[in-house]
Amino acid sequence: MTQEEFIRQVEESKGTLYRVSCAYLRQEQDRADAVQEALLKAWQGLGHLKEEGYFRTWLIRILIRECVNIQRKQKRMIPSDVLPDRPYESQGTNAELREAILRLPEGMRLAVVLFYMEGYPVEEIAKIMRVPKGTVCSRLARAREKIKETLKEDAIC
Repeated sequence: MTQEEFIRQVEESKGTLYRVSCAYLRQEQDRADAVQEALLKAWQGLGHLKEEGYFRTWLIRILIRECVNIQRKQKRMIPSDVLPDRPYESQGTNAELREAILRLPEGMRLAVVLFYMEGYPVEEIAKIMRVPKGTVCSRLARAREKIKETLKEDAIC
């Protein structure tokens, strides 16, 4: 992969990278650090990429590892109360839905972001998250149920 191709792929992936980092990290600075570190490691490890067609999957895996590393260093849990408004508002979702997504456990939240917001197929999400395809399907199904329950509870109150 040439430098120009790498840059093009990264430019096409920047929104996805930001939203994935939002699913893991609360602070904007932490997100930026994770994305930058992931891009650096991807560039340095480009020779290890066996098939260029899986570049985005490979890059997201690197980003997820960086997000987890930042969490470990800071010894904090993933917050479930706040995600930035920018990526979700630009897609027209409302605040109640965004809040319901934030309340989901990490695995479900990441699956929802990758499937519904990024448009990844279940098979690709399974590779990214390193879980079986059935696990992704069940997480999405459970996430939909939890979101429905949350939205119903909010409507009652």
